[in-house]
Amino acid sequence: MRSRHVVPFNLMAMKLLLIGDERKNRRMVAWGFASEPYQVKTASTRAVVGELIESEAFQAACIDLQMRDDDGTKIVDYLHGRLPRLPIVALVGSTGKKLAAGLRARGVSAQLATPFAIESLHAVVRSHALSSPVGVEPRIRETITTAPAAPALMTRDEAARRMLEIAMRAANSNAALLILGETGTGKTLLAQTIHQNSPIRHKPFVTVNCPCLSHELLESDLFGHVRGAFTGAVQDTWGKVAAAEGGTLFLDEIGDLPMSVQPKLLRLLQEKQYERVGEATPRSAIVRIIAATNRDLKREVAAGRFREDLFYRLNVIAIDVPPLRSRPFQIRGAAEAFLEAVCRQLGKSSPGFTAEARRVIETYAWPGNLRELRNVVERAAILSNGAALDAADFPALLSQPPASRYQIGGPISLRALENAHIQLIVANSGSLEEAARILQIDKSTLYRKRKQMEARVEKFAPPIEPTAATAS
Repeated sequence: MRSRHVVPFNLMAMKLLLIGDERKNRRMVAWGFASEPYQVKTASTRAVVGELIESEAFQAACIDLQMRDDDGTKIVDYLHGRLPRLPIVALVGSTGKKLAAGLRARGVSAQLATPFAIESLHAVVRSHALSSPVGVEPRIRETITTAPAAPALMTRDEAARRMLEIAMRAANSNAALLILGETGTGKTLLAQTIHQNSPIRHKPFVTVNCPCLSHELLESDLFGHVRGAFTGAVQDTWGKVAAAEGGTLFLDEIGDLPMSVQPKLLRLLQEKQYERVGEATPRSAIVRIIAATNRDLKREVAAGRFREDLFYRLNVIAIDVPPLRSRPFQIRGAAEAFLEAVCRQLGKSSPGFTAEARRVIETYAWPGNLRELRNVVERAAILSNGAALDAADFPALLSQPPASRYQIGGPISLRALENAHIQLIVANSGSLEEAARILQIDKSTLYRKRKQMEARVEKFAPPIEPTAATAS
């Protein structure tokens, strides 16, 4: 089977459709997205919207409901009918509250009151945007009913493969999931993949970044608030829980969730109910909770920083994402995939890596995991002169001594330890003869062991195969 590289993050620019009839406002919003990785197209009428979605593939749409020459809700109906998978963010002014009624039933993923800070629009779009572009093709227009296929989460490492198999089994359940792993290992991507391989793939996937806000703002972001609930609350606002109705609510870095908010999340998990900030009326929500953290929650519970009952409610199914240093077979493939993606974005062909560059990449410990690998490769690709990337293109790696990816006595198998040791010795030796002499084995034995390692890689069958429903 043809091997596939790991592409843990989408490095390509997001394509966004902005719909409104006020040229000044559309230009302002388009300019506000210029510093972000977006490609923005604007439309002022339903006819223009139809032309654009015929020729472009978008990941999200923003529409100003208060249009002079057209009914914004009619455009929402038109757009949702043509692209039912496309997230739609409605921009609602103070005089457009009547128009906003019933928008969720029309297919709107989120609402944002105007005037707004451009950072707020960025956050809403990022929370709701699809991981793959959605476009209309006439021959399949009538069959588009489900979410796009999940990003490829392939791996050649046995432990990571088992992790993915568990994740795919869990995708078909409604149970709460807890994803554990170091920063930068791809926990968010795994959560997206679980959602996109689940029966609710056509419903929203909404992210809440727990460490990014104060506890007051986090509670409002999560549950919403009513007018007058706190200083600056000038109108009613729905939160991420309401936006995720029927779909998945992803709580990133749940270990940073303030103690004051934890009882309310526990209630949502147990009773499927919550209240907006400043409101006494309970509301119901049907959402699937996936949480992720780089902390040891058992230790946090023992220290009194995390509720024990909430931990057990979240920990129905726990999935450990191994760090990159324990996935030696993945490093080269991931680096090559990152390089190809960055070069496509830069409009040039991938130069590849020299043997020395590969040696440097494969012997580095990667404490920042896939996120660090992506950043290092992206920097090298941007600053390179077009030739194959050499070790000199990775000065940050050269300034630190190579580190072993495994620790003696760690929770690893003898085979994984032997393979990692052989890889490191070969990478740091001038020849196979020298490596065999260091390992104190015959050259033929070393050659045979390396062939066995390669054979195990090539025989790997990816655990996620696209189906007819998800390959559209």
